[in-house]
Amino acid sequence: MAGFRIRVDQDYLKFSAAHFLLFEHGQCEHVHGHNYRAWVELAGSLEPNDYVFDFVAVKPLMKKICDRLDHRVLLPTENAELTITKGASVIDATFREKQYRFPAADVVLIPIHNTTAELLARYICGEVKKELKAGSGPAQLTWIRVGVQESFGQEASYEEAF
Repeated sequence: MAGFRIRVDQDYLKFSAAHFLLFEHGQCEHVHGHNYRAWVELAGSLEPNDYVFDFVAVKPLMKKICDRLDHRVLLPTENAELTITKGASVIDATFREKQYRFPAADVVLIPIHNTTAELLARYICGEVKKELKAGSGPAQLTWIRVGVQESFGQEASYEEAF
């Protein structure tokens, strides 16, 4: 299919975060971290200035999203097996017999089922779309893809129509 697309994949589009995965057979990984990288692709028709979307507008938007996740513990809020309780200054997370307590300022609660690279990519994709729609208006955009690399050679992506 013919068309135009841009990709923003800068070295500074990264976030270091801790997480743990929950498995359907009742197991839970140990808390561990990754030095994630993220990128975004946008497709659509050309603007009057002959580009799909201005790189200069996309880069700070992606950086802002990565910065919100940087040096945080990522907790999924849509998993029935994980109970999250918000206190005044702490967040407690309980998975069966495992109990975790984190300073609230160190946690990002994400409306996903699990903190896999795939679902983080979908979450970031939604955040990018929200930011773009709130900004200058992506009338010509037709498609978006976001990738999340959790370590070198290991990445997942999510794409959808705009």
